[in-house]
This record gives sequence, structure tokens and C-alpha cells, in this order.
Amino acid sequence: MIVEERTRDAPAVAASSEPVAGRRLWSPLAAVLALLPLAALTELFLVRTFYRVGVYIPKEGPFRTVYGALTAIGSFALNLSSVLVAVALALLAVDAYRRRSRTAAFAVAAFLAASLVLAVEGTSDLGPTARLAFVLAVVVVAWPFVRSEAGLWQRLAVAGVAASALLSSYAGFVGDAGRLVPSAGGPGGAVGSQLAAEALVIATAFAFLGAWVASDRLRTGPLLLALGPAVALLVAWRANGAVTGILVLWTAGLRLYLPVWLYAVALWAFAAAVIGWLPRRGWRSAGLALLLVAGMLLESTYVQGLALVALVLLTDGLVVGGLPHGPGPREP
Repeated sequence: MIVEERTRDAPAVAASSEPVAGRRLWSPLAAVLALLPLAALTELFLVRTFYRVGVYIPKEGPFRTVYGALTAIGSFALNLSSVLVAVALALLAVDAYRRRSRTAAFAVAAFLAASLVLAVEGTSDLGPTARLAFVLAVVVVAWPFVRSEAGLWQRLAVAGVAASALLSSYAGFVGDAGRLVPSAGGPGGAVGSQLAAEALVIATAFAFLGAWVASDRLRTGPLLLALGPAVALLVAWRANGAVTGILVLWTAGLRLYLPVWLYAVALWAFAAAVIGWLPRRGWRSAGLALLLVAGMLLESTYVQGLALVALVLLTDGLVVGGLPHGPGPREP
């Protein structure tokens, strides 16, 4: 598995919006990319949220049985998601190599190899190597799309995701240096880079909203449905801000140092893009879901892998020669 730290050739779908007639069979990569967000979200809700809250609740009566069952499902989802993200990266690297996107193939494969070695060796001393491979892969995947002729808002959003990942990774490098060479003192700036990355996360949520509106036109349905998560965050904060802050840090890696209403509005924008893209550009919705699960801190190769797969999906698979899709005609 890519994470022990617990914590085909298929038709290409790039940015084209041409309708394709006929029926298609699932390719292995399409199946993996469809299952991965479901497994990852299940892990997020049952392991990082329900399990951590449930440990403080007395295990009495029916709750004991429910708690045991749901935590077992969450543990299985974590294991499944860890395997699926490794398989997805391997298949993406193979597809990129076959389609002569050699740089992308080697970058993704290098990160996967470093992650697997780290998992097998079980030592944090190799963490900087995997982190460096992740940083290089992020640049390789994001930069060609940012320079492409895709929609401006989508390019801005991808640039924001990449920049926040790089800032968060810098904080990780600072931590690695302090742990491996404590006498050196390290370069510093870890907290500042994380705060900057968090501000970028907020701005990027609005960029994704703009990208959805630009590509699929404004619809009131997704905007109204997206109010649910935003209102829930505000209600939870009003009920118990301390517990809510800890949960947000555990799940998304955000410190909530900005006004809470700003996070709520950003969550509304983010959720609207997820819901709005689902009918016609489901791969982008899947990419946003994986970003949510990966969070901002990117402290393990598991969440780094999720973020990398998310970037591939949000760039419409540009550097790997396009994305596969499941059976049935694709919507224009």
C-alpha cells in the first residue's frame, strides 16, 4: 500500500466537448478513478471524523455496535483508498508513457516508487525524498495546463492548487530538516508558508466556482444545494467553535485563522462547483472530492497521492494524454 503510515488503452477525454456516440466499456483506469473518490470520502468521514469524535463518547448500548461497525468500514475504506490511489498513479504513468508523455510518466512513477519504498522501509528518514518527488510531479502535471489555452478560471484554480501544495510541501521540508538535522536549525518559515497556503485554498475555491460557471453556465440548483455544507459549518462553529476547529484541522488541515464566515462562503463556492460539474464533467467533481480528502497539510504519501491524482483530473488529463471514461455516451 502507498500508505502504511496510516495515517487500455481507452478513448481520451481531454478538454474536448464533442459528443461521442455509442457505448463504451469501463477501462481499468476509469473504474479505479470512479471508485477512488468514494473510498476516500468514506475514509474521511468514518476515520478522520467519526472515529476521532467517537473515542470521546461512552461506548454503551447500541452505540457500541454502531461504532464498531462504522470504524471497521472506515478502516477498510482507508486500506482500499490507499491501494486504489497507488493503482491509479501506476495506470496514469503507464498511459502517459504509451502516449509519449514521457516526462509526466517518469514524474508520476518516481513519486509512486518513492512512496512504496517509504512504506516498505517504514522509516520517516525517506520522507524528504518522497516529498521532493511529489513536488516535481505537481509541477510537471500543473504547469502545462496553466500555460495551455484552457479556460482562464480553470487555469487559475489549478495554479492555486499547485501553489498551495508547494507551499505546504515547503513547510514539510522545514519539518524534515529540523527532525533529521536538529543542530542546523532549518530555514524557517514553515508556519508562514502554511498560512499563505491556507489563504490560497480560500481563493482557489472561488476560482473553481468561476471555472464551473464559465464552462457549464450558472444554475441555481447547485448553488442552493451547496448552501448545506456552508450552513452546517457556521452552525457547528456557533455550537462549539473549539471542537469544530479541531475537526477542520484533522480533516482538511486548515487552522481557521481567517474569519469563519469566509471559510463558509468558500465552502459554498467549492461545493457548488463539485455539484455543478457532476452531470457533465464528473472527473472534475471527482478531482475536487479528492482535494477535499487530501487536505492542505499533505503530511503523508497517501494524501500526497490523492492530491496528485486530483490535479490530473482537474487538468483534464492534459499531460497524460487524456482521461478515460465509463460506459455510455458522454454528454456534450
